[in-house]
Amino acid sequence: MALHPIESSLPTISKLGNPTIPDDVDPAQIASEWLLSFSKFAEKGDVDGVLSLLIKSSFEFRLFESDGEDDSWRTKVDQSSEVSVYWRDMLALTWDFRTFEGTPKIDKFLSDRLPGAKIANVQLKTDFPPILSRAAPDLIWIMFMFTFETDVGVCSGIVRLVPISGPNGDITIWKAHTVYTNLDGLKGVDEKVGLQRDHEPNHGKWEDARRKETSFEGKDPSVLIIGAGQSGLNVGAHLKVLGVPTLIIEKNARIGDNWRTRYEALCLHDAVCKLSIFISLRVDFL
Repeated sequence: MALHPIESSLPTISKLGNPTIPDDVDPAQIASEWLLSFSKFAEKGDVDGVLSLLIKSSFEFRLFESDGEDDSWRTKVDQSSEVSVYWRDMLALTWDFRTFEGTPKIDKFLSDRLPGAKIANVQLKTDFPPILSRAAPDLIWIMFMFTFETDVGVCSGIVRLVPISGPNGDITIWKAHTVYTNLDGLKGVDEKVGLQRDHEPNHGKWEDARRKETSFEGKDPSVLIIGAGQSGLNVGAHLKVLGVPTLIIEKNARIGDNWRTRYEALCLHDAVCKLSIFISLRVDFL
């Protein structure tokens, strides 16, 4: 039976060389040792060193190559004996949302971005201890979180390690199957929340303050956001909390038109909405 493309990329034990997994695996020790090596290589900008900690793979999903009638792409995927390797970066190293698949693309990404990032202060996250997961009889991995800094920001990451049989089959090496890096905040820019908020009253002159803010009198915006959709509005709101002057431009006539012209109706799914639905159901039931 042909495998589903997603299954064909999984790091199954057989694809990893049938490594021996002892019963007394210590996920905290393995994660700490891996992260120590990662810290040493990353802080020096050593791309080859970081790559040595990841699975080496040229696997590519090719999930969208088929037009629905020609399944030759599925054969190419099913015949692959490799597992996938991914690095997902959200603003930490690329200033963008990027996913890199396969060693060649990850190599290019790290060569371009790692030296200039100036990674430092890599620490294991203690409030989320490393865990050993057995998702299936032939799937096992160690997942952990860590924090680090770049030249401009404070960041966090998530790593999933899988066991690989050593050269002689007598040892087990844990290497990264997926790496995720995320920018949590910018250095030197405090969010204006809590005690940092402006507590001075404007005595009802919000409209005048808003006019001055949007006119950018005597200054230019530091950031230009193209598109006032959900992502654009979220980024604009967060930059405002950071005190960064931001201009959002939108091709539609009104904010929210990209929802008005797309959906027949919208429904909130936040905690307040769920509570209201629950209360309504209880009332109806009683």
